[in-house]
Amino acid sequence: MPTAEARVTTERASRYLVQLCRHATQMGHGLPTRSPHLGSERPKNIQAEWSETRGTITVDRGSCVLEATPEALTLRIEAEDEDGLQRLQTILTRNLTRMGRRDSLGVEWNRMDTTAETAPAAKATPRRGRHTVLGLTLAAVLAVGVHVGLAAGILAIPQWAGLGADVVLVAVLMKIALVATHLWRRRRSAAKAR
Repeated sequence: MPTAEARVTTERASRYLVQLCRHATQMGHGLPTRSPHLGSERPKNIQAEWSETRGTITVDRGSCVLEATPEALTLRIEAEDEDGLQRLQTILTRNLTRMGRRDSLGVEWNRMDTTAETAPAAKATPRRGRHTVLGLTLAAVLAVGVHVGLAAGILAIPQWAGLGADVVLVAVLMKIALVATHLWRRRRSAAKAR
């Protein structure tokens, strides 16, 4: 039976557990069976039971057990097959990242069974990751702009032209190396997480 688990670090784990379970209950009562977000049929027979610290969401092809601690929300999915597992991961990831957008929640699933190599786990990139890349890009553009401005000023003084050009070039190369190292480390850690 395919199994996956995610641990979402948040101080509001209990709140998100209750919100996810309530949403699942509402999905199971009279809503359309066609989901525009999933591009397929919505799971049937959705049921949810919960308390402040533990909950269970059961659908036609699997279930999810949720546990809230003061530090994190843990989700554990068991499904009948790979397709069912992927659908539950997609639904829970989409709903939890939407509900936790103010807290920039991200969900990374880890496979708990031997079929982990056959299918990649569904994953949502937290918004702060996108903001980090945008921030680094903006910082690089500003740094290059400042260096070009400084270089133009320094190069206008003939006795400083050679040294000024070297200093600006070294500064630009160091910043490029720092950004490249940061991106390489992020890709390496993302590859390990898979």
